[in-house]
Amino acid sequence: MRYSPAVSLALALSLLVQRAAAQQVDPALRGNWTLNVARSTFGPDGAPSAGTVRWTEHGWVLALAFPNGYVYADAVVTDHGCALIGIPADYTCRIAVITPRHVRFTLRQAATIRRIGDIELVDSNTTRATHQVSPASGAAYTETSIWLRDQE
Repeated sequence: MRYSPAVSLALALSLLVQRAAAQQVDPALRGNWTLNVARSTFGPDGAPSAGTVRWTEHGWVLALAFPNGYVYADAVVTDHGCALIGIPADYTCRIAVITPRHVRFTLRQAATIRRIGDIELVDSNTTRATHQVSPASGAAYTETSIWLRDQE
């Protein structure tokens, strides 16, 4: 069957709109989340003593506190692709929405993938982030962190 150019364009635009709608992150990810250290596993650098992440429609901010007093923080802005804050300039990122409740975060240092994180909304009050980490030195490892929604 042959379609007119106008019908073909309308079908193509419809498919693009459907694809864009499917690529939206579930708003249920938004909010403040606290790390459940006891249910999480970390790599050779050790576990933080506490953590928090704030998800918004613009991305997220992460802060981790470690037992020795060290605090780590960074942010990812997703308004126009993926932009990093608090990360060295030779790092870049990519965000892929696998499903509205599953986001894949890829972190590169130059051409080398350093971290692939699958962040999933398990239920309305729990997210799980599974990160495959390839450090600049040492063996690759997996981190799995469980985050619980803060009561607002």
